[in-house]
Amino acid sequence: MRIRALIFLAVGGMVVGGCGSDDEGNSASVERQEETVDKLPDLPRGYEQFLNRDGGIVFGRPPGWTAKARGATSTLTAPDGLVSATITIDRTDDALRGAPEDFAVQTAELLPGYEEPLDAGEPEEFEHLYDAAIAEAEGTARKTGVRQGVSVIVLERGGAAVVTAVIADNAEEDTGAEVKQALEAISTLRTRPPL
Repeated sequence: MRIRALIFLAVGGMVVGGCGSDDEGNSASVERQEETVDKLPDLPRGYEQFLNRDGGIVFGRPPGWTAKARGATSTLTAPDGLVSATITIDRTDDALRGAPEDFAVQTAELLPGYEEPLDAGEPEEFEHLYDAAIAEAEGTARKTGVRQGVSVIVLERGGAAVVTAVIADNAEEDTGAEVKQALEAISTLRTRPPL
């Protein structure tokens, strides 16, 4: 039976809430940088450009995957529905004050919809043009009872924007290839001024 992974539309609201959790971080000023168009890198074979004009992000969509945009949020879903990603962007000072490593862990621990809060452990560096980190966890979805793997990737384009991507996969199925494609899609992501 195909079980669709949860798509976390609440991530957009947590971008601001998860950043700068200490008082010192909230009072620090942000040195703003003008956001210009960052062009996509060479995409893996079969990937196609997906542009969210309202959000101001572009990335490579894996072959056969569905990508949709709604405001500053983009969703990416594997053909079999077992892996999905929700991608949001935040350009506020609050978001820009946080470190990607801390923000990735905080976001994972605050994700709703699980029987117990997720334990992300130590974040790792995520290879990207921007300053980036990834935190990984596993939990049981409250709504479906399905065990899910969760990866939270935070990309910071210094002084301009913070992108948060949450990838959820059905941990009860063999989803390794699809998770790899989702991570590849995030590694191609670039920002640009929203239209």
